[in-house]
Amino acid sequence: MRLLSKVLKGVDRVSEYTGRVVSWVTVIMILVVTYNVFMRYFLNMPTVWSFDMNYMLGGGMIALGMGFIMKHRENVRIDIVSSRFSQKTQLLIEAVFGLLFFTPVFLLISRVYWLDFINAVIIGEKSMQSCWYPPLWPFKLALAAGFTLLLLQGVANAIRDLFELLTGRTL
Repeated sequence: MRLLSKVLKGVDRVSEYTGRVVSWVTVIMILVVTYNVFMRYFLNMPTVWSFDMNYMLGGGMIALGMGFIMKHRENVRIDIVSSRFSQKTQLLIEAVFGLLFFTPVFLLISRVYWLDFINAVIIGEKSMQSCWYPPLWPFKLALAAGFTLLLLQGVANAIRDLFELLTGRTL
């Protein structure tokens, strides 16, 4: 039980750290947009790279921040029905959906993103959204890592819910 607790706390630490670090990407995105607006409207010299930078930074930030959101259980949910149930029933619902539905789906999604990342590295895939043609592997790595962190945090939460349901104690 002590080993399981350490593993779950390790997953929590990774989610927390990653979420806090990628939150600073917002600042970078604001600087990129501000620079592009200045160049476009004041100097009449728009950048060719700002669109690609923003969708890659934004998508990467969202993907890498999902585990943080899941850790704090701040994801969007509809509690109109489940809030009427007892705490034990809510834990049962969370554990069942976490282990039987969430885990297999996000395991497959993570696998697809990792294969897509590997393929992007092998073929040297580039973005065709602009004339800049930046490599796509960093963006695809962020997506793969983000969905994997979400999967790990979701499994950790489901294990905690199941443990609390069975023992009445938190893990």
